[in-house]
Amino acid sequence: MTSNPRPVVAFLSHSAARSGAELFVARVTAASTRIEPVVILGEHGPLEQVLASAGVRYEVVALDDAVRDHSAGSGSGALRKAVSTVRTTRHLGRTLRRLHVAVVTTHSAKAHVYGGLAGRLAGIPVVAHAHDVVGSAGSSRANTALLRTTLALLPQTVIANSRTTARSLGRLVRRVTVIGCPTVVPDAVPPRADTEPTIGMVGRLTPWKGQDVVLRAFAAARAAGLDPSTRLRLVGAAHFGDDEAFERRLHGLAAELGIADIVDFRGHQRDVVAEIAACDVVVHASTRPEPFGQVVLEAMALGRPVIAADAGGPAEVVTDGHDGLLVPPGDVEALAFALVRLAADREARTRLAENGRQTVTRYALPHVVGQVEDVLLAAVR
Repeated sequence: MTSNPRPVVAFLSHSAARSGAELFVARVTAASTRIEPVVILGEHGPLEQVLASAGVRYEVVALDDAVRDHSAGSGSGALRKAVSTVRTTRHLGRTLRRLHVAVVTTHSAKAHVYGGLAGRLAGIPVVAHAHDVVGSAGSSRANTALLRTTLALLPQTVIANSRTTARSLGRLVRRVTVIGCPTVVPDAVPPRADTEPTIGMVGRLTPWKGQDVVLRAFAAARAAGLDPSTRLRLVGAAHFGDDEAFERRLHGLAAELGIADIVDFRGHQRDVVAEIAACDVVVHASTRPEPFGQVVLEAMALGRPVIAADAGGPAEVVTDGHDGLLVPPGDVEALAFALVRLAADREARTRLAENGRQTVTRYALPHVVGQVEDVLLAAVR
């Protein structure tokens, strides 16, 4: 029997949602040329359709409820989760051997744990791919410590999507390669010719994304001379219960600021490209460091000038005044000033947009896929 010239690489995620890390896996596996990818999900979900449409092979090794349960943190709950993790690890190990996997790469916090264990116990090299800042607000100390210990002990090496994410992994993680997320660089979309200028923001409606900051800055910019016909376009939806309360507060804030009639709450939209193309300027306003900030790159790729919070991944991509503008996170006054400045300066908008398109070529899909494959193939060797 002849051996396959391309090593089989298993991409693991506990989630099958259409979210950032999972869509990264779908894009990279669909574009891979030097490896034979197989995606192994911990649940059934929308990502299956994305993978099938792209012709990517996948399997589901369903997690027990105890592994999915975020509340099982101590006592009998923790014991039940530990037993369930062992069971999942054994099942996954058998799947990896059956598929003749040469490298395991994990893409979510839970997958780093059970996937890392399964790979090590099966004698298969493990590469952890960190997509989120470890220890960010809302993370418990216990979970942060567990994840940092896992990333220090189980994988052969770690890929981080930004220097910000890499720094959050902790001092025990020694071998880290920073590789950004891929984006498609299409032909530039011509500037809009509509009479109503539009400022846009794309992202989940949740407090740390800063939609409230944008609403306040937009109102302040209008008071400071922004064209009164300018509209604000908020694309995104609430995902969880707390987010829904925040969404209601945003509608109330728009009314309180007297701008409800010129703010378009677009909700969740699948065609993000069309939403960005409908804007003249795109704003990113997260109040805590983003691990990467995919929307910033997507806007730059489409030839839209961006204003981003000066923290995390976006601050590593954008050079202030060259290919975008950076403002301090949560600073309403600074964001309002940047909005007025760009609105009044067509030449600056054009220059930032052109330079932004040059910047994103570093993150073009084939380039990023090649970098990821280099790390995975090195792990095989």
